[in-house]
Amino acid sequence: MAQDYLCISIPEELRKYTKEAELLETIGVEINTRDFGVEPIKDMFGNTVGTAYFSDTGELIKKVYYDGSSIKSIENYRNKKLYSQEEFNTGKIVRKSLFNVFGKKISVLKFKYNRDEQITSIQKYIDGVVYSVQYGYDELKRVNSRVIYAGNNVVNEQSFTYDILDRIVEYKDSNQRIRISKVNPHNDLVSYTITDVIGNQIIINNKFICSEYIGTDIEINGHKTTVKDPMYISNVMLKKPYTNEDDLDFAVSHFLNIPKINHSSLMRTNRNNNINSDKISNLIISNKKEYDARPPISADKIHLLNLQ
Repeated sequence: MAQDYLCISIPEELRKYTKEAELLETIGVEINTRDFGVEPIKDMFGNTVGTAYFSDTGELIKKVYYDGSSIKSIENYRNKKLYSQEEFNTGKIVRKSLFNVFGKKISVLKFKYNRDEQITSIQKYIDGVVYSVQYGYDELKRVNSRVIYAGNNVVNEQSFTYDILDRIVEYKDSNQRIRISKVNPHNDLVSYTITDVIGNQIIINNKFICSEYIGTDIEINGHKTTVKDPMYISNVMLKKPYTNEDDLDFAVSHFLNIPKINHSSLMRTNRNNNINSDKISNLIISNKKEYDARPPISADKIHLLNLQ
């Protein structure tokens, strides 16, 4: 009968060749691994197949299962209940399931990879509907496109262009294009232009003195004003896609709330010389029934989420 010995099983007929007495004398005491917040998980034959991790109060945090030297799956627990299970293949996550407090599976994520082991697709199944995002890469292995789906319907198509410093300098989606003209040494946007698909053009010029932001000159379709709002020195649409489930959730939740423009029925922006400076960044398209009232200027993430 095989016995567990230093994390491996040694056949009984070979056990007599181990220097068990000397080892025990060296160690001197018996160690309880649970004192260190870990405990081996064993199968019915006594072989170690994984490790359980515990908090300092003894609450189970997660279980990690192995396939040889690779991780096979990870189970995460909250309040003694399983809330997520991650499955791996050759070290890469391929599937993640989420559970509610009653143990019912509420969503499933699936990941696909290319030959370079980059994620090319993430799918999320919720209540029978599949939400997904597909990624494309340039020759330097940077994400240069992202297509978002709800079921079989394309919600939005995005493209990204980078400079030699690996910064995004142009962004384009189904409703707008953002072109960066200048960035300061702190990576704040100094000047950029936003053009929507019906021809509205917004030119942003942020002003600084000794690296301190002092205001923004805004020009919309030839009409100018000056405001002071730090939101214009950042733009959430220019953040790099990071190819994980958070990126999918952010992309889907944002773009599902922005309907595509109906070109035939939209009216142009009212080009009144007396445009109120407080409303200039919102007065992009006058037909609010056909288009979201938010401008194509998507500011920092906090500002964006507050608007939704």
